[in-house]
Amino acid sequence: MLRSFASLMILAGFGSMVAAGPFSFLRRGNGGNYYPAQGGGQSGGFAYAQDAANHMARIGRIGHFGGNPGYEGVGMGSTPDQAMRNCCYFGRFAIRDHGCAQGANGMWYACNRY
Repeated sequence: MLRSFASLMILAGFGSMVAAGPFSFLRRGNGGNYYPAQGGGQSGGFAYAQDAANHMARIGRIGHFGGNPGYEGVGMGSTPDQAMRNCCYFGRFAIRDHGCAQGANGMWYACNRY
């Protein structure tokens, strides 16, 4: 009896985890990259590609910070054009929003949204 009760509890726990999903606190976006669903900046994303590029330049590294329901490419280069061309998916989709900013290290950071 105790063994069947324990089995039932394990199955119930697994079923609730599948229903809610272990990552239900995250939302999916930016072509498959996960990021937290609430807050600003890295937590919740940026409405415009220029804001994302400014943030990357400020922190000195590239990354997907959310705020875009579609595909997003980020890149870095020694010129604004090179940074844009180094972005993920460049040349595969039409760019609908673009931002570029220069960091303190002299490198350019770009964000393309498709």
